[in-house]
Amino acid sequence: MRILLSIALISLTTTNLIAQGPSENYLGSWYTYGSQHRLSERFSLSPWAELRFYEPSSNYNLAYISLRGNYHLKDNQTLGLAYAYLDIDTVFEFDHQPNIHEHRIYEQYTISQTKTKLHIQHRARLEHRFLDFPDRNELQNRFRYRLSFKYNLSNTIFVNISEEPFVNFQDQVFHENRFYTGFGFKVTSQSQLQIGYLKQHIRKNNLNRIQVGISFKTDNRKPKTKLVQL
Repeated sequence: MRILLSIALISLTTTNLIAQGPSENYLGSWYTYGSQHRLSERFSLSPWAELRFYEPSSNYNLAYISLRGNYHLKDNQTLGLAYAYLDIDTVFEFDHQPNIHEHRIYEQYTISQTKTKLHIQHRARLEHRFLDFPDRNELQNRFRYRLSFKYNLSNTIFVNISEEPFVNFQDQVFHENRFYTGFGFKVTSQSQLQIGYLKQHIRKNNLNRIQVGISFKTDNRKPKTKLVQL
């Protein structure tokens, strides 16, 4: 765990000496909302929403909403199928160009394991991106793999670290990578708040982002009946 904390500290204090574009000169922000609604032993729904800015609270970049259906193979393994809609402004400065709109379908598989206070999760996702540019429509496919570590410092506070490379099936194969580290707080047994730092390498850009997210879960499963021997 000391190694993980050291990596997080180095990433938080490391900055680039040479900026490659205007968006790199600003600390942007990602605000996220996520939830999981367990419908039965096998099925659950996961809505997700995201709002990104080039600056902490201004200069709109992207809006993202999605709904994912999950099939729980086991307690620690899940298959998912989702649809997402994105509205994307790719220009840092304010402009009058139309935004890019994206319809996305993706499949994913997650597997997790817990070792005392450490929770490890692997997530593999295959995305099909239907992009609506001002002058053309385009289909892009990519694969992304995320490895994340969650360590409970106490009953209410935890540390989260993740690494996620992207593989593009078109040009520029390794076009994006995301490294995240942050702290989380369990507000209630069913909800939590996370605040962290995201280092995003995307094409030729090297971006620094603050990420703030809230999430909660519900469970509609009936409690299992225990047999009582007389």
